[in-house]
Amino acid sequence: MGHLNLPASKRNPRQWTLLDIVSAVFFALVLSFFLFVFTPLGDSIAASGRQAMLLSTSDPRQRHRLVSLVELGHHHNPIEACPANSVDHMPCEDPRRNSQLSREMNWYRERHCPLPDEMPLCLIPPPPGYKIPVQWPESLHKIWHSNMPHNKIADRKGHQGWMKEQGPYFIFPGGGTMFPDGAAPYIEKLGQYIPITGGTLRTALDMGCGVASFGGSLLSEGILTLSFAPRDSHKSQIQFALERGIPAFVLMLGTRRLPFPAFSFDLIHCSRCLIPFTAYNATYFVEVDRLLRPGGYLVISGPPVQWPKQDKEWADLQSVARALCYELIAVDGNTVIWKKPDGESCLPNQNEFGLESCDESNDPSSAWYFQLRRCVTSTSSVCKNMHSNPNPYRS
Repeated sequence: MGHLNLPASKRNPRQWTLLDIVSAVFFALVLSFFLFVFTPLGDSIAASGRQAMLLSTSDPRQRHRLVSLVELGHHHNPIEACPANSVDHMPCEDPRRNSQLSREMNWYRERHCPLPDEMPLCLIPPPPGYKIPVQWPESLHKIWHSNMPHNKIADRKGHQGWMKEQGPYFIFPGGGTMFPDGAAPYIEKLGQYIPITGGTLRTALDMGCGVASFGGSLLSEGILTLSFAPRDSHKSQIQFALERGIPAFVLMLGTRRLPFPAFSFDLIHCSRCLIPFTAYNATYFVEVDRLLRPGGYLVISGPPVQWPKQDKEWADLQSVARALCYELIAVDGNTVIWKKPDGESCLPNQNEFGLESCDESNDPSSAWYFQLRRCVTSTSSVCKNMHSNPNPYRS
């Protein structure tokens, strides 16, 4: 049977003309326009692009110029918002960055700022549903839940009176771990031993403050209290305090002095703050002594004061206080109250901690990013420093 030989097709492959290319580009542009304008994809891409530009270090001079304009108030263009997941951002408090640092003396929990070229140039957005905060003094007792939508502390500490969720609010009964019935009766009890009323005490420092109910309650007694706590598992505790209108800040007593001049406070309070006062040859107790004015009061509630299985820590704490001639006012349950001696009535006694008076080269009011010193501040050195430099934070 013969084979039929068909001639090969002479049809040529389609050739793209200029009109075809222009038409394809046009339709691609139209499709992209609809995707970017009418879908969330456009917002996402735009936001990521803006953030990449803000974080870019390809032109550090341009970035530094922008920072300078913002700081001087000369940058009139709108500053972009940061991504929504940065709503709880705390400057210089990045747990992922800090987790790589040394645990020695809680160095990793102190303030560590990124390099200037790594800092985002954007505005932290409010949480969804944010409202104008409840006004003072009502805010001492309740805040909007939507302004601080974090339930962890309420769930874990509600039975101790820290805070509870109630309808659209978080309410604050005023309690704490060592005073679950409220700060008011706790402060009234302290008033049996120290002059809470009458104007003798003007300033106080509350260490490891939780949501700062103790400091908030002292305001009604005319005592201005600064409260601090680190960013830890209760990362939002200071945010709650600030939302309530109570002076507070994120801080850790670790390797550096606390950022206050010497003799700043009439009362220093620790309620289960868990600061190891006698560790590192009593370095932390010495720092407290630097901040407490002569004749001021130190109150420690909770461990190690008459605490189970902490007999040695409690004995060491008493030894340090005796070495510095602190007067024991009272031991009431798990609360101890000491009074710091007046003037130069006491220099460090012979003690197992090797405490000595600071020499003249030590400036007791240098505190900003200043390493802790294991020497005792004398009254005369503070007075001399005040006369030579009335404002220790200005050079």
